[in-house]
Amino acid sequence: MNAEQVAKVWEVLDREHLEQVVRKGPQPVFATVSGAHLYGFASPDSDVDLRGSFLLTAREMLGLQPPRETVTLRDAGTVEVDWVAHDLRKFARLMTQHNGYALEQLYSPLVVVSTPVHGELLELGRGCATRPTVRHYQGFARSRRRRLGEAEATVKH
Repeated sequence: MNAEQVAKVWEVLDREHLEQVVRKGPQPVFATVSGAHLYGFASPDSDVDLRGSFLLTAREMLGLQPPRETVTLRDAGTVEVDWVAHDLRKFARLMTQHNGYALEQLYSPLVVVSTPVHGELLELGRGCATRPTVRHYQGFARSRRRRLGEAEATVKH
């Protein structure tokens, strides 16, 4: 996405509201817009997909119960917002397992919340764009291309 495309997305999204949704959950490390708005095919009725990471509290990390690794919040205000975040440890694990979606979330130019830890993740993420990550996207492109040949193909495909 170039700066003009980013600006156009922010013209239709309420960044302050998105930040309020993110802050309803645990302390965010970062939150970015993903999905249709990031990929450039959002329609007026598209929901907003927020993705990112959060910090667990010391109590959660040291408690007797395993901590929750993923938090999902939905807000059905004027536009539906889905906030899905992974705790920092899980997010780092996804980054190192050649997970392209984690890297998309990390490097999305549509940043809702950022912290110094987000900056550190951006630096660490440079070493996570690997050949297996490239193969992930090549496979994704092949499956999309096949899907475009089907009778029910849509813009998403």
